[in-house]
Parts: sequence; structure tokens; C-alpha cells
Amino acid sequence: MTALHTFIHLTSAESRKLTGRALLWVEVGIFALLVAGLHLALIAALATPQQQSLPPEALAALQASLQWPRGFLGGLAFAGGSGLGGLFAVVLTAALAGQEYTWRTVHLWLSRGVGRGAYLLSKGVVLSAALLLLALTAFLAGAAATGTYTLHAHGALPWHALPWSKAALGVLAATLSLAPYAALTLLIAILTRSTLAAMGFGIGYNLLMENMAAKVLMLVSPHAARIARYLPAMLGQSLLQSIAPGTEVSVGVAGQAGDLVLLSPTAAALLLTAYALAALALAWWAFRRQDISA
Repeated sequence: MTALHTFIHLTSAESRKLTGRALLWVEVGIFALLVAGLHLALIAALATPQQQSLPPEALAALQASLQWPRGFLGGLAFAGGSGLGGLFAVVLTAALAGQEYTWRTVHLWLSRGVGRGAYLLSKGVVLSAALLLLALTAFLAGAAATGTYTLHAHGALPWHALPWSKAALGVLAATLSLAPYAALTLLIAILTRSTLAAMGFGIGYNLLMENMAAKVLMLVSPHAARIARYLPAMLGQSLLQSIAPGTEVSVGVAGQAGDLVLLSPTAAALLLTAYALAALALAWWAFRRQDISA
């Protein structure tokens, strides 16, 4: 069997194993419910007395942002690495990589002559597909919620005005923004051989480390604050904002951006890719030197 056939067989097995786990579909279901629920909560808030007291122009702008075609891409606000998507990506990656050591699946594959490079590459391919599924889930859940609101408000949906090309680019951009967090979690899972350690570090980095680093930089000086633009959270926001303006919901540092001028989308995409590849390279280096028999 050639190396290519071995890799295809290994990737297929890893894909079946992932899709056969309840964790993936539970995450997808919970993520969809959260994204749709948050949209519906925002829609419900527009009907409160406090919102009705807003100037008519402001209220109309808020309503338009939650209706198609503007609201069609609203789910992407939650899909990026600095949003809920980042947390779900960390949990999924930690389980996908860390449990392999507990179940001794790594030992089984390598004992059958599978190369370490092929094994890690197959993990990366399957994980990339899982991240794409998370980004697509957020988009579809948001589109469903805002589409329902649009149908209720106008009695019809403006299919002709929907930005389908931007939706496709937005899903890919959200997937790319998740990649550094997933790659970092994979690295920690390999180093520690622990699902909990990888999950804890990944969530801690997403929620705390980037946030604290950005705040410190912003407090030091305006020049130091510019360094925060190179953090994965800011890069992801730059990429998504270029495709779908208004995707600003975050759980970490991206919400602290303020008036900080973000990098160009092209630079953001290149740096996000570089961060992910660097983490994967370190993961490969650690995995290649790891004593699996221990």
C-alpha cells in the first residue's frame, strides 16, 4: 500500500471516528441553539419599552441589522476564534487529540506501521473539516433566526438580495480564525497527553491570556497598543469585519478593540495561517520526539 493510500485510509478512519462521536454533534447542536437563541434574544429586546423609546431612525437601523439581507451574515459574529466558536473549537480539539492517548489509539496506529507525520496530518485534515462545520453551523443558525424574523416582519424573504459569495467567504474566514486556537490546543494535548490540560489551557488562553495581554499593551502606550493588532483575536476580527461588517460579538479581547486600527484582511489571513502552521510545526516536533510506549 502506497503512502498516499495509507494516508487516505487513515484520514477516512479518523473522519468516521469523529463523526461517530456524540461530542461533535452535541457541540454542533448546542452551538446552533446558542447562536439562534442569542439572535432571538436580541430580536425580543427590540420590542421592550426601553428600545421603543429610541429615536425611530436608531430603532429602524437595529431592526434592519437583524433582518435579511443585512442580518443574513449575523451568525458569523459568533463563529470566529474570539467568539463562541473559539471555545467550541478548543473543546473539540482537546477531546479529539487528548483522548487518543487515554484510549491508546495513538499506540495502536503507530504499532501498525503508520508514520507519525501521516497520523498527525490526518488529524489536521479532519480537524479542519470539523472547524468548517462549526463555522457553517453558526452561519446557518444565525441566518435561520434572522430569516424567521424577516419573514414575520415582511411576509417574504429577499432571496435575490442575499450576499451568497460573502457568506461563503465569511464561513471560510471564520474557519481560518479558529485555526490558531485549534492548533495551539492540539500542541498542548500532545505535550501533556491530557484532554483536560489541553482544554483548560486553550480556554484560558482564549478568555484570559489574550485579554490581559491586550489590556496591558493598551495601558502602556498607544504605540504598544498597536501590538495588540497582531493577536489572533484581533486578526480574526479584522478578517470577518472585512467580509461582514457588524460581526463584533466576542468573548475575549476582540471586544476591547475600541478605536484601534486593525490590520488589513490580507495581512490578517496570512498571520492567522502562520500562527496555525507554527503551532502545528511545534506539535509535529513534539510528537516526533515523543516516547509513545511510556
